[in-house]
Amino acid sequence: MSEDYERQTNLIQTVLETLNREQAELDNGVDIENAFLVTFRKYQNITTLTRELLVELIDHIKVYENGNISVKFNFADEYRRVVEYIEANTHKAVG
Repeated sequence: MSEDYERQTNLIQTVLETLNREQAELDNGVDIENAFLVTFRKYQNITTLTRELLVELIDHIKVYENGNISVKFNFADEYRRVVEYIEANTHKAVG
């Protein structure tokens, strides 16, 4: 039983460390030199999809035999962090 308790304690500690690290990133904000933001600003007013844009923003595209398509974006994690930062700070300002 103590082995199971120790395993669960270690798991909880790992989760807490991950959450604390992510919270610190959110608290620190987003650096304006962040590659995602630099690219986003560069292409913020696009009107057509070009090869250059596609290569810079998309890691890969998979087309399956059944016709489904899967797109892996280069900055998906960065976008998620920016959205979370904005939501967290908007909530703080309002609340």
